Amino acid sequence: MVKLIIFDWDDVITLGAKEGYFKCYHKAISAVGVTLSPEEEKKRILAKWGKSFRTEIEELLKENPELVDEACRVYDKEFWGNTFVDSLRLVSGINETLLRLKNKYTLAVATGNDQKMLSERIIPKFYIPSVFSRIITSHEIVDQEKTKPNPYMLEVIMKEQNISPEETVFVGDAKTDVEMAFNAHVKPVVVLTGHLTRGEAGILGVDHIIDTATQIENILSLIH
Repeated sequence: MVKLIIFDWDDVITLGAKEGYFKCYHKAISAVGVTLSPEEEKKRILAKWGKSFRTEIEELLKENPELVDEACRVYDKEFWGNTFVDSLRLVSGINETLLRLKNKYTLAVATGNDQKMLSERIIPKFYIPSVFSRIITSHEIVDQEKTKPNPYMLEVIMKEQNISPEETVFVGDAKTDVEMAFNAHVKPVVVLTGHLTRGEAGILGVDHIIDTATQIENILSLIH
């Protein structure tokens, strides 16, 4: 029986994050005079998806490591300005869904976003209810090898809540989300509001695929 639901955040609870990150990364490398083809830029970003922003920029500028610090400063300016936040919109009905879930389940978040961004900008902007027992992000993890698809973030939450993998599901939108869930022996649920198509999720071995996170209640009884 499911007791704990852990959500990814970007493109699961709020939409438009992928586009927002891409804009910030593009402005960061452009500001230091580096131009990549759209295909190569996308490839490099996705190669480190879910890691820290600095790790992403190091990949984008792997031929020019001396530019990383300045590009990170530009990225921070764009990310903490309006470039990222203005790209976001709330999944319709998600706040109501979270409030209903809170009455029956322990809720948590494991995300590649930033803790301060969530608490100071995104959660207040969209009036997200205070329902999460724990929010853990890749940016507070010193060892970046412990970010997605490593099971570490899910294991930390399960240990803190004293809930087993068999009683936990992870709701995500990307390949690394699925891999993290499997690595933690947790059932993955894929939403189709982000990176993966239904076919791609199926190929990864996902049994439970929903259009948006608001449909999670429809399948919880099917998860064993």
